[in-house]
Amino acid sequence: EAEIADRYRDAVDERVGIRVLDTKAAGFDPRAVPVMATVYLERDMHFAVATEAEARSFVAAAPDSTFVRYDDATDAWQVTRLAGSEIRVPRQVKLTRYVAGQVPSGFDPARFGVPKDMVENVDRLTLMNLIATVDAFLSAGLTPEELLRWVHPARVANTQGSGLGGMASLARLYIDQLMDRQRQGDVLQETLINVVTGYAVQSYVGSYGAMSNPVAACATAAVSVEEALDKIRLGKADVVLAGGYDDLSLAGFLGFGDMNATCDSDEMTAMGLTPRQFSRANDVRRKGFVEGQGGGSMLVTRGDIAVAMGVPVLAVIGYAGSFGDGIQKSVPAPGIGAMAAILGGTASPLATALSAFGLNTDDIALVYKHDTSTNANDPNENELHDRVQTALGRTPGNPLWVVSQKTLTGHAKGGAAAWQVNGLVQAMASGVVPGNKNLDSVDPQMARFGHIGFTNRALNVGVGELRAGLVTSLGFGHVSGLVLLLHAGFFLGCIDDAERDAYLARVAVRREHERRRLAEAWMGGAPLFAKRGHRRFVAADGSDAQALEEAAMLADPSARLLPGGVGFTSGVGFTSGSAPSASVVSNGSTGTGAAS
Repeated sequence: EAEIADRYRDAVDERVGIRVLDTKAAGFDPRAVPVMATVYLERDMHFAVATEAEARSFVAAAPDSTFVRYDDATDAWQVTRLAGSEIRVPRQVKLTRYVAGQVPSGFDPARFGVPKDMVENVDRLTLMNLIATVDAFLSAGLTPEELLRWVHPARVANTQGSGLGGMASLARLYIDQLMDRQRQGDVLQETLINVVTGYAVQSYVGSYGAMSNPVAACATAAVSVEEALDKIRLGKADVVLAGGYDDLSLAGFLGFGDMNATCDSDEMTAMGLTPRQFSRANDVRRKGFVEGQGGGSMLVTRGDIAVAMGVPVLAVIGYAGSFGDGIQKSVPAPGIGAMAAILGGTASPLATALSAFGLNTDDIALVYKHDTSTNANDPNENELHDRVQTALGRTPGNPLWVVSQKTLTGHAKGGAAAWQVNGLVQAMASGVVPGNKNLDSVDPQMARFGHIGFTNRALNVGVGELRAGLVTSLGFGHVSGLVLLLHAGFFLGCIDDAERDAYLARVAVRREHERRRLAEAWMGGAPLFAKRGHRRFVAADGSDAQALEEAAMLADPSARLLPGGVGFTSGVGFTSGSAPSASVVSNGSTGTGAAS
């Protein structure tokens, strides 16, 4: 075992993270993009087709320059397109963007237990979402069935979202018809953004709660966290599945490249940089972001429920908000609307969230920024945070450390903030501020932001010393999200001394279950994902009498799933209506550099 890392590190390394696009896995090649060019025939062109109807369809497309006849000699219909006619001929062009952060080469949903029919017919973004959702439950030491034995199925909500949705299926929806390929009958549903996240409910969790699936471009996952927190605080849900996702597509490569949001691969290579050095947030040589693929899931719940179930708590959500930017001339230009989080200064929602735990702005140690490595975004976002800290009274000389995670992962668009939350949770748990990759020379214009600190080396502050951190996420359409996370230790501080030891003992059991379950799966045991194919509260025979059980469950606030996984019992589990003591997250992800 000790030799595994040295022996396989290079082989694994070249298959993960930011790299030249794996065209087989992506389904397109940005350096060989087909374009249907217009040409004009110099002489008549003849070709045979099988049926008269097919022949007449060519006439319908160009009646002034096409005629057909039946050829007895060949027993086929002949189509003639006259000289001077306009036709389309394919040619190939090379895009200037061909590097991206990708799921590992060889990533196979079937290895996680996803059935073959789903792998073949369900959009791959949906499968990434499913796997990350399974990972989130695993990190909590939970199964959906166990969750529903504690919480009423109608009190489990879903606020997962996406910026673009099922892009692979969307391409098929438009291109298959145009190219006269065999069409998938239900491909339309695979393009719908809410369907991407709906599979997590209908094929895995089986909840009945709110389905509010935000679409906020690159800020989607941050808005999802806000939606989750709001639903819990408003008493609309007890547990919420949050997160965000997006895929890679030819349309994305074209669109982001045309607006110069992404960096030119040839130009960056000419500067002597490797693909993993292309994304350069806050660096003087930054020239745009590198796209990423995937996203992440988070389980958000009330603190009292977390204690009762004994699930591990990774962080406390102190505050989450989303904002607009007023009148604008440009859709993608970054704005300053998130300043509204400190409306009222030291009496603002953000400051109040800190003071509720005995903290102030000096306790915010780091910020996981959106940082797209563009000339406009990075300084604008630094200015936003500098102004926020000034308004909240941060002590001069106390740096707010910046982490620009996209330099490592690429930009997952709708899933970006889910990865940032994941990173911030890890940083607070370890007490280490990660060093920023590719930050060779900080742009001199950043010097005017006195509260902002940059480092390209890891800073080991100490376990428990990173008490609070921010996540900011900015999206096209001028939507921004800001999330405040607090160290999990503050959650423990909310638990009575008499309960804390018992809670931690339950957490230890769940963590042991997580480790064993993961090891079992990797060693060829039961897969992590098992599709739920039966309706838990309806009899297998579908009889009308038994079907009433589902309706009865939805009308009974004390109803809980039976241990066998089918049917319900009353009067057990956790009831709604208790005051929310804290909101907590457990998480999972699918995307750049990690299988789950």
